[in-house]
Amino acid sequence: MALAAFAIACGGDSTGPTNYPPATLDQALAELSIPALSAGGASFVDVGEGTLSLDPTRCPFSATVQSFVCAPISESGLTVNQSFTLLNSSGGKQSAFDPTTTAAVRANTAIAGTLAEQGTTLTVNGQQELTLSGLVSGPHVLNGTSTISLSGTVNDETSTYPVDITATTTIANLVLPPNATAQAWPSSGTITVDVNGSIGPVSVSQARTTIKFNGTSTVDVTMTGGGLTKSCKVDLAVAEEPACP
Repeated sequence: MALAAFAIACGGDSTGPTNYPPATLDQALAELSIPALSAGGASFVDVGEGTLSLDPTRCPFSATVQSFVCAPISESGLTVNQSFTLLNSSGGKQSAFDPTTTAAVRANTAIAGTLAEQGTTLTVNGQQELTLSGLVSGPHVLNGTSTISLSGTVNDETSTYPVDITATTTIANLVLPPNATAQAWPSSGTITVDVNGSIGPVSVSQARTTIKFNGTSTVDVTMTGGGLTKSCKVDLAVAEEPACP
């Protein structure tokens, strides 16, 4: 669940393809939850099947904030609030999607509450903002940031230990292919995760993981912390140990 934001810490120049068909709203919202985000540790919302994906049918337009505000989702002591905003090429907000003028969609997610299950008790507070641009003519480019703080105790079936950790994720210029499917991988761009705090007796200070994409599920990962740097290759599509020469 919310532990995904810091689990990764525990363990370019490209214009992209040019043949982009007109985007639909459903496509744009789906591209905000490509597998690279959760596999890369940037997704911190996972309190139910499909929670991160935005469903426009439960997000009516609010004239007050000029955005589409979704019904909150609550589960296991956590509440997720989501919204999305349609933007034209000048950054102006729109009340309806138009494939000829909607240039970008910005999604905001907030999660808060206390997760308590199987001996684990964690107070969670997080915010995420993602912007998908290039919807009119391509390429589709994803940028964003998220911050999540976790504090409490974790039970891993063998022991219980305190956790007080903050993870900040930066998503920079992920260029998506045209007709992106559920298995789309960015042709370029990076995800960077910075972690500070403590996990049990271990202090985590200025630990950074940077994931660089190249169009496949196998990515270059650089980890720094404690005065050490390690470079690895990781296949995000499968569960396997990183290859770190």
